[in-house]
Amino acid sequence: MGEDVAMGAAAAGADAPMTFMSEVTSTNDIAVDAAREGAPHGWTVSAGIQTAGRGRRGHAWASPEGSLYLSVVLRPDVPMQNLIAVPAVCAMGAMDALHAMGLTGRVGIKWPNDIVARAAAGDGSFGRKLAGILVEAKSSAEGPFAVVGMGVNVQPVQVEQHVSAESMSPQALGPISLAELVGEGAEVPCLQDLAARLRDAVVARVDAWAEAVRAGSAAAGPLAPILAEYFDMVPMLGHQVAVLSPTGHLMNTGVFAGLDMWGRACVMTPAGEQTYPSEAVSLREL
Repeated sequence: MGEDVAMGAAAAGADAPMTFMSEVTSTNDIAVDAAREGAPHGWTVSAGIQTAGRGRRGHAWASPEGSLYLSVVLRPDVPMQNLIAVPAVCAMGAMDALHAMGLTGRVGIKWPNDIVARAAAGDGSFGRKLAGILVEAKSSAEGPFAVVGMGVNVQPVQVEQHVSAESMSPQALGPISLAELVGEGAEVPCLQDLAARLRDAVVARVDAWAEAVRAGSAAAGPLAPILAEYFDMVPMLGHQVAVLSPTGHLMNTGVFAGLDMWGRACVMTPAGEQTYPSEAVSLREL
């Protein structure tokens, strides 16, 4: 279907079925299969363990016990080309859920969509990774759709360290868990409850963004309806960063100056401003 063909009308996402499984291969794979069989907007599968999880650019994703893995089927009623904004919109939804748990000021978005955190309330650095987000756009007989997958560290876990070019890059992020963030004595939601909170917040954000797109607010680009608020959630903006290739090689350095309406990072380098899509690079704070 062409880029100007709208996706099917969204169902009431908060009323869509949710399935919890103790162990799966990949929640994204299950959600993609379900969407191709007609699963509605907001349909969700979550699990406590993945045996074949994956991250951005096909990287293997460690999925140990003690974390939550969930995937949500999204069918926003917007032109296909606007789906490039869905990763940022979903990250904002995850932030909404975390803010509702009392973590305002403790969490942020690492461009384009991972969730990072401060190890302590007074710490100025958002140098720990709380959650990874992967959005995949697919198509079926009913039209295109997206699946957002999330992996959230809920309890402290020991993960085998794999040496790679990216893991040795500047400011590689260590993990932090939800339990560590909320602190002793605070209750951490059970996995099923946390999955529901995240699903509802993500679907609410996607629905609000899609409504703005349909109202014409995305004429300048898919991120136009959310960009100002998204800026406020990205603590790396204005900081010196390293621009890394998908294999972790250093491509450039400069100041992370902003984003354009298509979600591309604008970095002010010694040679002038350079623009990078998230598919081609990652950024690490220096």
